[in-house]
Amino acid sequence: MSTIPSTTIITNLKSLTLSTANTLKSAGAEGIDMAGMLALALSKASELKVCLTLLAKFTDSADPNLTTLNDILASLS
Repeated sequence: MSTIPSTTIITNLKSLTLSTANTLKSAGAEGIDMAGMLALALSKASELKVCLTLLAKFTDSADPNLTTLNDILASLS
């Protein structure tokens, strides 16, 4: 199983286009609120940015995780 970097996931989330009518119709038939789920995902990405900003703020500059945090934050802006 391959893994996708979180920066790629966030970038892809931000660049999503509106679903096609066929997708919305099919999802609606299954009881899935596509527009609502996308809005929720985008709001959670914003919450993630706030949390990661706090983590980065209090992470020691010698900690190697700071680079990863900053990379992810850069993809969120």
